[in-house]
Amino acid sequence: MKLKIDIEKSIEKGKICPKSWFSYNFDFLMYGFFATVFLFYIIMGIQNDSTHNITPIRIIWITIYIIICSLTFFTIDKMKKLTVLAIKDKTKTKEFIHNLTTDSDWKIQKEDDEIIIFQINPGFSNDRQVTFIIRNGNLYLNVTSFGRDITSPIYYFSDKDVLKTIIDKLKENKIVQYDFS
Repeated sequence: MKLKIDIEKSIEKGKICPKSWFSYNFDFLMYGFFATVFLFYIIMGIQNDSTHNITPIRIIWITIYIIICSLTFFTIDKMKKLTVLAIKDKTKTKEFIHNLTTDSDWKIQKEDDEIIIFQINPGFSNDRQVTFIIRNGNLYLNVTSFGRDITSPIYYFSDKDVLKTIIDKLKENKIVQYDFS
């Protein structure tokens, strides 16, 4: 998935903000729809029961439902967070980012003066988007996985591992001055 990112708004809010309102809320709408369908399924199960009793099994299902929905929405919001690093030199940073990405066979999706977006496809049904925003002596980083064009919270921890690896390589090569994350 290719997000058209509003750089000003993203830096201001500290998270990836697409240019359109619909793109920003699409993930929440899709997961909300699935959550509503699942809740409807649970309620219909209670309605179809002639006694309309709420059994311990149904209480467990409803509890699991609430936990999964809460974690999903929380994780989607956390996946959009930008990590901020202070850099020494903009041109050296851009050069290093290009060298870093050619080693991993990443595909450049968008490149401007202030933003570089790479697409990584690890061979599964998901795509991973790595975003680098360079502005005012800072490097803003985000790694997000998409499954079928919506943010995939299943890959949250692997995205954080990729982000940590990138930050470690930037620190090893003395591209980064300070880490504000």
